[in-house]
Amino acid sequence: MPVGSAPPEPIAILTQASGAHLDDQPASAGLSVFEGERLQTDAGGRAALRFGQSSLALIGSSEAALVRVSNGVHVDLSSGAVRFSANELQMVEVHAEDATIGSQIGRATDATVGILQPKVLQIDARRGDLSFTYRQEFRVLPEGQVYRIYLDTPDRSETGASIGVQVGAGSKVAYYILGAGAAGAGISWMTYGAIHSGNQPISPAKP
Repeated sequence: MPVGSAPPEPIAILTQASGAHLDDQPASAGLSVFEGERLQTDAGGRAALRFGQSSLALIGSSEAALVRVSNGVHVDLSSGAVRFSANELQMVEVHAEDATIGSQIGRATDATVGILQPKVLQIDARRGDLSFTYRQEFRVLPEGQVYRIYLDTPDRSETGASIGVQVGAGSKVAYYILGAGAAGAGISWMTYGAIHSGNQPISPAKP
């Protein structure tokens, strides 16, 4: 660090860490998390962080890095799932499989974003509408629903209700509503645990 320069400020603080690592070192509650550091959880691990009045949590077999953005934080999710809770003044955006899912300033948000398998996302918009962007495509995901989204894949047959297929710039995105957001937390967290434990094929969730 150059002489006289201020030390970097942490982007978040770990409030819980079990079976977790920060840049390949064991993580524990109270550690500062700096921009660009990678947080990983083992198969049975958990990690929770706080930044300002908002919070993030990773389930087992997840990996993410945080980047500071205007009025909030950007989460680069490589695997697993992240649940975030943001207040009205802070924004959280999650980048997963080249898609970006974000909260909206002015509304409190509680949501889970997970990577089920390459090019398949599951999103639980429990509270607050979410913005969804993939390449040239944009959609608002209304609160109170669990969505399964297929990126660059042929049309899929899902048990959930389809809310349309967007086509553009050589890509195809299929959106399905799997159920209400209140039940979505159970669907999301248990589904990810099952997938990561055996990497078995996905069975569509029931609405």
